[in-house]
Amino acid sequence: MAEKYFKTGDIAKFHGVSSDTVRYYDKENLVTPSVVKDNRYRYYSLNDALKFSNVTWLRELGVPLKAIKNWLDYKDLTDVSGFNETYLETLLLERELLDKKIYFLQELNRRLASFQTKPNMWEVVKDNYIFTCKGFNFTADDKGFNINESNLYDSQEDVFWNKTSMIVYQNNLRDFHHPKKGEVYCSNIISSIDQDIKKISFPAALRYNFVGNPFSNMRKMQEILKEAKQHATTHQLCLEEYCYSLFYLSQIKEKSPVYYVHIYCPVHYTGE
Repeated sequence: MAEKYFKTGDIAKFHGVSSDTVRYYDKENLVTPSVVKDNRYRYYSLNDALKFSNVTWLRELGVPLKAIKNWLDYKDLTDVSGFNETYLETLLLERELLDKKIYFLQELNRRLASFQTKPNMWEVVKDNYIFTCKGFNFTADDKGFNINESNLYDSQEDVFWNKTSMIVYQNNLRDFHHPKKGEVYCSNIISSIDQDIKKISFPAALRYNFVGNPFSNMRKMQEILKEAKQHATTHQLCLEEYCYSLFYLSQIKEKSPVYYVHIYCPVHYTGE
């Protein structure tokens, strides 16, 4: 029985691609037709069609063209299974990263909601947290930020965490002139497998949802921290040693920067 052939258009329709894609795969030597007539019409055998199917689903899985070319040269099913297992690991890592991205956006939106519902107000919050990397910190003074070169953090272990990180200020509540006042850390709202990144938990805290420019008046932060002490006394709370100011966003309004900052003052109840 004579072998049957598929036309270029048939191959395209069967696989849900354009005729240009069929011709492109031919040009790239991924799937070439078995027969090319003098009038340049191309005809694909059943073997060609199956090969094209392989390329199509590999592309649908996101496999690069170069890797597909290598895959098409498989010797036996062991090669195929081995490639599939390796690429499956790649997809699982991609899914893990996608889950991180989804969680990051969900968590960010959850936190940002407080700036809309209770801007520039104090709240008593429970089970809040931030993550910091103290191996990547700065010192803030009147001249600006100075990176601590001796503890410079190699951020390549968790690139996503580093690239989505924020800035957090640490201040000493009991002594505003304490040497630790003004330390600035690389921070985030998501966890990390990196051992240098630590979770700072706030089982209970006073949180101020600051919207404005804390740098326009340097006394502003001192006033807010004084409010924290008064608020703690009113609610029979004891302030912990440090407070943390986590900067999420900034924008320019009327030629002046506006920052969205959560100021966390960890507390415990009197008598604990």
